[in-house]
Amino acid sequence: MRAQSGRELNVIPVVGGDSDVGIGGGAIGDWAGLAPGRPAFQWRLELQAFVTFKLQDGNHVVSPFQDYSLELVIPHLGGTNGVHLDARVSFTDEATLKYTGIGNASPPVSPMLAVTAQEYGRIHPTASLEVRERLVGVLYLLGGTSLTYNRLDVPAGTILDEQRRTGPPEVQALLGSFAPHAVGLLTAELQLDTRDDEIVTENGQFHTLRFRYSPRLGAEFPYAYERLTLTGRFYRSTSGHRLTFRARVVGDVLVGSPPFYELARFDETPAIGGSKAVRGIPAQRYYGGVKVFENLELSAALWTLEVRAKRLTIGPAAFFDAGRSWTDIAHAHPELDGTGLGIKYGVGGGLRVQEGKTFVVRLDVAWSPDATPIGAYFAADNIF
Repeated sequence: MRAQSGRELNVIPVVGGDSDVGIGGGAIGDWAGLAPGRPAFQWRLELQAFVTFKLQDGNHVVSPFQDYSLELVIPHLGGTNGVHLDARVSFTDEATLKYTGIGNASPPVSPMLAVTAQEYGRIHPTASLEVRERLVGVLYLLGGTSLTYNRLDVPAGTILDEQRRTGPPEVQALLGSFAPHAVGLLTAELQLDTRDDEIVTENGQFHTLRFRYSPRLGAEFPYAYERLTLTGRFYRSTSGHRLTFRARVVGDVLVGSPPFYELARFDETPAIGGSKAVRGIPAQRYYGGVKVFENLELSAALWTLEVRAKRLTIGPAAFFDAGRSWTDIAHAHPELDGTGLGIKYGVGGGLRVQEGKTFVVRLDVAWSPDATPIGAYFAADNIF
């Protein structure tokens, strides 16, 4: 079905959250200029604001997560054959990030230990700009840059503080300094893109090879490192678009001296754990310089409703996520990573709600041997 010209405004007040950051509220919305053909919009401005709250240690309320962002997407800047532009500014305050140790074999924390002993905070405003140009056919080249200021809060007596001061030498080296700092990133990415739609993808493939470089520029930019991320994505729908199968495989490698919090992340989000990678596992549960994981997901579009002249498509989804991390690509660390397969996984299901042509909300519930007891997630957009 081809999009019609005009404007589309979607605004959804949010009351939700997830098992990692608690329950909260805010708003998610976008304003888009629609266009016939592919993609389905000429431009898209998305605003997100979300704040969560959580009862900690059973006696007081904290705000684990605050995130505010404004993103502008123009698929064809300068005309039909123009570049794809993505500009974003954000402010994020993560007050209860988890750290329980380095490595794929890091042991679970004793339930007798206070939750606050496993936590640290990070405030990080970011500005980023990316442009994508078609090379030939379905091959594209993306270039970009970003600047992030980071301020860490590591209370005395936490696991992170103790390991930074008295842990094994290799762990101390990976944790580095907790002083305020900035990170500037340069990005180059090769893409193969045959998706039928960038937001609600039903058929096609989207594969990326991303290289990111962070230069060391004095005391203000102290971290020099490189990151290589290979991602393969596959989408397939049945006739009539009632069922959609999605699959993703990700490999992520850090080289050099990255800040320690990057060991738990890929593509600006938690990797082996959290809402956008291996669901069911608590976010920041596993830290490592090398990460490999997959996502398999099947969703169904079962019900279509008209609400105030807008079309809502609703249906269930089922998924299986799995992955593993290693401390370092250059050296084996069996004392940190173990010697077996060490696969971490989560399995679950959820609900998908699509409003209009450019907005999707998902609700997922996942079980994992690492879950406490289950993971639950509410977010905008599909996981990949």
